[in-house]
Amino acid sequence: MSHGSKVQIGCDKALHTETFSAPSTHGSGKAAMPPTALPDMPRISNIKITSAVVNLPGRQVQVKAEEPSRNLSANEEEAEGNSSVSMAESTHNTSTTRRVETMTFDVERISPPIANMFRRLMMTEVPVLAFDRILIEENDSVVPDEILAHRIGLVPVAGPVLKMQFVTESSQVGFDALDPQRVLVFELAAEGRRDTKTTNVYSGDLKWAPLPGQEAWATAADEDRVFLVHPDIILTKLGPGQRLKLRVIALKGIGGVHAKWTPASACFYELKTSIHLREPVVGECASTLQRICPAGVFGVNEEGEAEVVEVENCTLCRECLRRDVYPGIADKVVLEKDKTRMRFTIESIGQLHASQIFRYALTLFAERARDLAGRIRGTEAILTGAAAGIPAV
Repeated sequence: MSHGSKVQIGCDKALHTETFSAPSTHGSGKAAMPPTALPDMPRISNIKITSAVVNLPGRQVQVKAEEPSRNLSANEEEAEGNSSVSMAESTHNTSTTRRVETMTFDVERISPPIANMFRRLMMTEVPVLAFDRILIEENDSVVPDEILAHRIGLVPVAGPVLKMQFVTESSQVGFDALDPQRVLVFELAAEGRRDTKTTNVYSGDLKWAPLPGQEAWATAADEDRVFLVHPDIILTKLGPGQRLKLRVIALKGIGGVHAKWTPASACFYELKTSIHLREPVVGECASTLQRICPAGVFGVNEEGEAEVVEVENCTLCRECLRRDVYPGIADKVVLEKDKTRMRFTIESIGQLHASQIFRYALTLFAERARDLAGRIRGTEAILTGAAAGIPAV
């Protein structure tokens, strides 16, 4: 492949970093266009999905009101800052965090502008639920109302988002006008215990109050069930006898309106790395090349010749390209980034599976492409001037 489609990495610089947005920006004919401007024909491979919570410590906050907190010893009370915290040694709550995933996949024959378009679709156009309206009836805690409302607004909530409708007018949402097709209502009522200095209030204390017609979602299948992704988020703390009572409404929205409706905590792509040797590296130089690479990219075969064994591990530290230290090695190593091959990473927050986010983004793109094609077909083009065969003045 031509160097026009690859970024050449040097010890202190990178060459051919430019990208091109579309074939229409160049002259006619493929010969006039760089490889990255040719029509995109993406091909996806090497899909991997892993849970993003498997490495969390096995301690989980118990937030059920009916379960009393365990009695803390004097040492534990001091370590906990004289606060009442109910903890239990257990694995992380997989029933609510099972959608918190990391998905990676490789894409070939795609240009950076198109890849960035998919990234933006996943971050800003895929709808999820989020708390948007709050009615605080009583708040004796140290957290002001506006700060408490902000904290609750960032609590991830999952539900049948595809079966719900967007709120398009202010009259469609309000505590006096609750539409079961557009809103989910949660309630919270907590009071500080008299026998402890502070009582923690967690996101799990928000209880869903089904509206008429929503009862089936309480026992629905995985896709439609309503739940809080992380029930162990501390919202505030209450002193003895202090009270907190509020109602909150969750709405369907997109990340382009507010970040709380973003379905992914991270969504990015990186150009695939390409490494090869211009000429054989053997003997002591091969051993040196293997030793100086901290990521273990290079190895030595049975013939004593260096070879690339783990190109995916390359971190672009460029240690192998240092001509001032390894002159006999640096000139033989070619390190490049392919502008037509990328690795995507999607980390879902938990309202949707990572694969759902990607599939929905593809659906959105297809719908908009069909809509644009229809508009173009229904548009009458009128050529004027030189384009119509009239000599230019």
